[in-house]
Amino acid sequence: MKKGLINIIILILLITNIVLSAIIVFAVVPAMNGTTNLVKKVAEAIDLEKEGKEDSRGDLTIDDIDTFAFSDKILVNLKTGEDGKSHYASFNLTITLNKSDESYEKYAETLKNSEDLMKSKIDNIVSKYTKYEVENNKQAILDEIVAELRTLFNDTTFIYSAGFSDFVTQ
Repeated sequence: MKKGLINIIILILLITNIVLSAIIVFAVVPAMNGTTNLVKKVAEAIDLEKEGKEDSRGDLTIDDIDTFAFSDKILVNLKTGEDGKSHYASFNLTITLNKSDESYEKYAETLKNSEDLMKSKIDNIVSKYTKYEVENNKQAILDEIVAELRTLFNDTTFIYSAGFSDFVTQ
């Protein structure tokens, strides 16, 4: 009698397990697929946004890199901050050039002649910031300088990056 009762209980549990598994397969899995598709679409959108911001800045080898350093330090009068005082930034700027870009041959020789024009553009960019903003946002300012210089040279990408050295604010 006990064996028969245990067998019936096991049979009921087995049938319950099969029914619950069927419910999971037909109810929960499609809902999870919908969630998975949504997450996939969001991930694709993030990847597209990331790819759009790359600015065609792939990996360069040392053989593909050339530099242009401005002949003297750049001195910029910064925007007046909360303290009401005038502040200045003094720095050397070096531009990294991509020699493998098709525009390099065309514009590399004109950099020296365009130095004053480039300094003017750089002054316009840096002077928009206060001393505090310049000290804390150097990379954003460098990115803005690169974008402006690329625009100056007809939206070319032979200007790879820019870097500050001897950066001092007062």
